[in-house]
Amino acid sequence: MQTQYLIEPEVPQVPPYDEQQMAQGLAEQLAVFLFPLLVRLDQLLDKRLVRTFLETIQVILAYRERVGGLLLSELGGYLLSPDKAPAGTKRLSNLLHSPKWTAQVVEDELWQRAEKPGAQLAGAGRRRARDLG
Repeated sequence: MQTQYLIEPEVPQVPPYDEQQMAQGLAEQLAVFLFPLLVRLDQLLDKRLVRTFLETIQVILAYRERVGGLLLSELGGYLLSPDKAPAGTKRLSNLLHSPKWTAQVVEDELWQRAEKPGAQLAGAGRRRARDLG
């Protein structure tokens, strides 16, 4: 039998991974990404509400549905567990209705983060122009 027509077994494109380890790593990356906002919220809110905020972002990313979205009661069920959905919904409601913060806090943090690369690019452009001139 000739070996020129032998088909090599395919090597998986993605190495096998542990789902639990992958989920933990993604949760840590999200917390690092949101850290400046979480610090700001911690100055304004009770730590339980800050934890609820982070967990809510995780739930939205994991369970969002493009067409239908998520209902408040569904989010509550995902925050804790389906049998404790009312308690999860109450936690989320406490976060959303807290008078100690507004959406402006999140918006300001996002704007600061968006402006930082622009300022760095502008500074690099000025240095480049100075070096050329």
